[in-house]
Amino acid sequence: MNNEFFDIYNDSGDRIRVELSHPGSLRELPVVIICHSFMAFKDWGFFPYVAESLVKNGYIAMRFNFSHNGVAGDGNRITEFDRFSKNSYSKELEDLKRVIDAVWEGRIGAGIIDRAKIILLGHSRGGGISIIHASKDARVKALISWSATGKFDRWTGHQKKIWRERGYLPLSKNSDVSPLRLGVELLNDLEQNAEKFDLQKAASDIFIPWLILHGCADVIIPPDEAKKLKSSSQSSLTELKLIDGVGHMYNAGTRDEDNYKTLNMIIDITINWLKGIIK
Repeated sequence: MNNEFFDIYNDSGDRIRVELSHPGSLRELPVVIICHSFMAFKDWGFFPYVAESLVKNGYIAMRFNFSHNGVAGDGNRITEFDRFSKNSYSKELEDLKRVIDAVWEGRIGAGIIDRAKIILLGHSRGGGISIIHASKDARVKALISWSATGKFDRWTGHQKKIWRERGYLPLSKNSDVSPLRLGVELLNDLEQNAEKFDLQKAASDIFIPWLILHGCADVIIPPDEAKKLKSSSQSSLTELKLIDGVGHMYNAGTRDEDNYKTLNMIIDITINWLKGIIK
């Protein structure tokens, strides 16, 4: 497997670190663009393994760091706390668009990526971002959402009140344990763009092949949210697969949990589905 690294920039000049994994094929292959989840990054947990598995099955895999995920370059932990606090859904949507632009314009993957076969795969919040983007971008030809959020607004009125009063919402009660916080930028973005971020509306605008995969034992994002996305889609090209006994992280927070047995099942389902719709 070959890995290439790129830096691209959004309109604000923020760096988006991209890693392209490919088999070195002499022919153009479909590309799967992987959107990481909240408090994650392109090299977090199972994402490199997922990329490797895709490449072994004849796809090109592209992972990237959202510009405000708080990870510098190819780092393996969040260290840029101020940048993390200024993240927003709009920023992540802009970043994803810039990544797809780079592929479409041939700045990344020229000669090895089949630009007519761009696929999005998003996990958790990254799944939600992928859904919003796929509903508006005809260049995306298939969508895969793993344990995707069905709504971005997940805070109570009381939490939002504290958020506004402080100007931030801490992610831990003890800042010595975790200095991570959500800045008011995210709350402003959420409230000012409520219609834009309506995932059920976005689902109703998706008419490309879409695999919704969700664990029935997910306590982070309940499987009912996946069912609502499927119901909102109303498209015969949308397929919902609920997996009994599987949680949000597929027992793959670390490889030690079950040696990726559950994750391999998720990957197999995904690749078998892809082979049926991307020729």
